[in-house]
Amino acid sequence: MGLLGTLIGGGLGFVLGGPLGAIIGGALGSNVNIGGETWTHPGERRAGEGPRPGFGRPGYNPLHAQQTFMIALISLAAKVAKADGTVTDAEVRRFDDFLKDQLNMSADERRVAARIWNEAKDSAVPVEEFAAQIRQLLLGQTARMRDLVSLLMSIALADGHLHPAEEKMIRSIAATFGLGARDYEEAVSMFGRKTDVNSSYAVLGLAPGATPEEVKKAYRKLAREYHPDVVANKGMGEEFQKFAAEKMRAVNAAYDRIKDAQGF
Repeated sequence: MGLLGTLIGGGLGFVLGGPLGAIIGGALGSNVNIGGETWTHPGERRAGEGPRPGFGRPGYNPLHAQQTFMIALISLAAKVAKADGTVTDAEVRRFDDFLKDQLNMSADERRVAARIWNEAKDSAVPVEEFAAQIRQLLLGQTARMRDLVSLLMSIALADGHLHPAEEKMIRSIAATFGLGARDYEEAVSMFGRKTDVNSSYAVLGLAPGATPEEVKKAYRKLAREYHPDVVANKGMGEEFQKFAAEKMRAVNAAYDRIKDAQGF
């Protein structure tokens, strides 16, 4: 059972409240059936049970961060899909394919994801309120918020075209996350078609002309950040290992181009 099944079975009570809590409650109701098993809604605590440990609190479990990341991605992706005013069947299919092909999500879990997607899509709450809560829940982890922006861009570009309204909303999400222009460029650069040296600096989160020492330092930092164990512990989970591997391929290629250009 993946992250969504674990979410329903183990609970994500710490996130209830705010726009994400409303989405989870509206999507899942008091219970939901997955694979023939009925799970209690995470907000329903047993008698005498105290508050569950939340993100960053004593008793924190990395699983909570992974669940938060997944719910955040689904909710924000739904908002971006509706940025131009409508959500087409093709957009729904693309997101389902993303969950199946990129995250290896089962049909049962994708049905749960569809409930969350539809609830977020139809919510009147502005996307900035979702992004503000996600920023708080992720404790301002810049790398994980950049990852969310990267994934949203990947989904938006799945048809080979980025609608101006989608790009505007993704930029608004990034700004609400507190990401600067360089953070945004780093987040989206791995999906760019440019392979020149200047674009390679953006992949590493650097300005063109960075020194060899700065380039090596940025490369080592990203190599540590996207190690499989680090990715799981910092909130993405095994489902996102393929994304992390793609990120590292882009980082390695950018590093090699800059090394060749600078001759070190």
